[in-house]
Amino acid sequence: MALTVALIGSGAIGSRIAELLDAGNAPGILLAGFVPHGDAGTGFSFDEALDVADVVVECAGVGAVAEFGPRVISAGRDLLVTSIGALCDGTLRKTLLDDGPGRTFLTSGALGGLDAIAAAAAGGSIHRITVESRKLPAALIQPWMDGETRKGILATTHPVELLRGGPADMIKAFPKSTNVVSALAVAAGDWDVVEAALIADPTAKQTSHHVVAETSLGTLEVRVTNQASPDNPASSALVPHAVVRGLKTLANASGTFI
Repeated sequence: MALTVALIGSGAIGSRIAELLDAGNAPGILLAGFVPHGDAGTGFSFDEALDVADVVVECAGVGAVAEFGPRVISAGRDLLVTSIGALCDGTLRKTLLDDGPGRTFLTSGALGGLDAIAAAAAGGSIHRITVESRKLPAALIQPWMDGETRKGILATTHPVELLRGGPADMIKAFPKSTNVVSALAVAAGDWDVVEAALIADPTAKQTSHHVVAETSLGTLEVRVTNQASPDNPASSALVPHAVVRGLKTLANASGTFI
């Protein structure tokens, strides 16, 4: 099955996806073009994307999901989301996941084990999920931080916990670090069972996530360390590959895990 794809955003993730598609990593998938975040009216427009694309891939951040996602779904197109943190907004989540007629897919991104957690939720119950994420201090600096707070985080010589809470807490304070906790909540089918700890660690050579899911069918534990994108240290180099794998599954699921 051939698929025509449009990308929203041409940053570190979008540009790498384009490179992988152009290199033939997903035969049968045609890249129609990039839609600028904000639909500035230059180049390939969002309306053109809806006319020609079977799947629209968001790779431009939480704001882009809210801006473009509902229109993709209402037009009956498929949407593949990389910024899963946007689903912290319950109204947007319902629009994208329930309202149709288009379908929303979520990339596994830089995290493993989501399929097992979803299976445990379907066959039993999820008691509790915890995730501890460690990143270099510089990757966690936020615009709302005052000078003294920034200086303290950047100067730390030992791991410092910056926040502990659920998806709603994370999206308010660290919007670019919500994809993992939100993906876990979606997999569990419950946004109240997930607790995240975000740690600034000056010794972290790679971003890491330690997930423990306590379920009625057993305890699942996943540890992931991710190489950072060379073009954006705040993003995982694995994400574009996860997106392309997802597109290949949509195009031809034979021989793939579902």
